[in-house]
Amino acid sequence: MSEMSNDDTHTVRVDGELDMANVPARLRNSASWFDRGRDTVIDLGGVTRADSAGVALLLEWIREARQSGANLRFINAPAQMRAIIEFCALDDVITLSRRQNAAA
Repeated sequence: MSEMSNDDTHTVRVDGELDMANVPARLRNSASWFDRGRDTVIDLGGVTRADSAGVALLLEWIREARQSGANLRFINAPAQMRAIIEFCALDDVITLSRRQNAAA
């Protein structure tokens, strides 16, 4: 996982697996990502495997961002994760951008 910040945007790149074994630690490590009025971009391009626990983590990040008053966007989600989100009919709750837009 790596983080980059500027005045307006905090970008976090998530790497490795997002599954039941490591989601609790990832959630603990993300506590400082969401600041009121700031954009947070979570780049999922480095995720190698995800299961339903990984999708639940995205939902929790959405909840935390809303509570903090932060704007949240997910980019570069792997196909496996997109398939789970679509299968569970969560497309309206979890908005995924296929790849990062330099103008965004």
